[in-house]
Amino acid sequence: MPYRAAVVGVGITEATSPRKQTSSTPELCRLATERAIEHAGISPDTIDAIVTGNIDGFEGTVLDGKNITRALGIGDTVPLVVINTGGTTGGNLMQVAARMVRAGTHRRVLCLGGPTFFGSVDLQSAINTNSPMIIEQPLGMGAYHMGAFAASAYQARFGLTPEDLAAVVVADHEKASRNPYAHLRYTVTPEEVLAGRPLASPLTQPMVCPVSTAAIAMVVGDAADADAHSTSPALIKAIGMSADPYLGGGKGDFSEMQNLANLARRVYARADVRDPLDDFDAVEVFAPYAHMQPMQLEALGFAAPGGGVDLIRSGVTDIGGKLPVNMSGGPKCTNGGVSGELAPYAYAALQVMGDAPPDIQVPGARRTLAHGTGGSFFQFENLAVFETLTRSN
Repeated sequence: MPYRAAVVGVGITEATSPRKQTSSTPELCRLATERAIEHAGISPDTIDAIVTGNIDGFEGTVLDGKNITRALGIGDTVPLVVINTGGTTGGNLMQVAARMVRAGTHRRVLCLGGPTFFGSVDLQSAINTNSPMIIEQPLGMGAYHMGAFAASAYQARFGLTPEDLAAVVVADHEKASRNPYAHLRYTVTPEEVLAGRPLASPLTQPMVCPVSTAAIAMVVGDAADADAHSTSPALIKAIGMSADPYLGGGKGDFSEMQNLANLARRVYARADVRDPLDDFDAVEVFAPYAHMQPMQLEALGFAAPGGGVDLIRSGVTDIGGKLPVNMSGGPKCTNGGVSGELAPYAYAALQVMGDAPPDIQVPGARRTLAHGTGGSFFQFENLAVFETLTRSN
């Protein structure tokens, strides 16, 4: 018999900076888990597997998944799958859980994404291992240095201006100010963004994501059990992952996201998406840097090459627009590592379920898209399409 997977519960904790964190990582993970289980309207003993993430070198231990899951209150004999795919770990959690349910081997799987940026003695040394040993590691490039490769290439090809980047940041902050779970819940002006501390040209500090601490949990279950949940489940209509070459020199063009465009075509075909701008009601993309969101919107078919900023400036991606994008504020305003990568999936599912925070809920959302990315030069991608669960699905 065919099995279909759906998101039946979501739990999110309020984000803050690690310096202001008042709860431990296990406490945050347990709170997110409790909220997801309560949202689904199920009992903890009905969870029959856990999928969590652990990015080696960032948490300071490779046993973190085992340590945390024992404190969740759902038993210490539940099977545990630990995913480590670098920056795409969070986005891949739900994909693995969905495949477990679709295979018919598990009825309900808990996806758990905790905060990532703690425990490491020298985080820069860990980041350096992402780069080729002989040429790039001695340079000590940080994450935003690698992000600036694409920003500079896009700027050179399409004439992107600092004011364009500032417009993206202003839009994200305005949305995050409505989200009770967001880290940077304040609005900014273009002038404040442009006057920010320079990091790597053309990026200033306000154009780069914060380091956040938060946890997110999702319960993925069999769509056939929809009546057993207190929510309106979000059907996982289509999912997919893809990868570009590991080395930066293997990428074809930093000014466009060719790998994401290829993945989108495959996932859209599985979900019968023919006109992305018309077929989606809301989108959550993982864009920790200001230039990434317009580039991703282009790769996903919502705008022509070079037209992503115009789409954002036009108001199309605002809450009242034709295609609301990152109503959560996105990773530009909240990035907790693994939890930050899982966040687009959580918020996209909540939109379809009708259970997003009231001020960021898109009325009548029936089909949404979630996106995740990671890697030294963001060469790894994942996507998921969610739909309102109906009998015709």
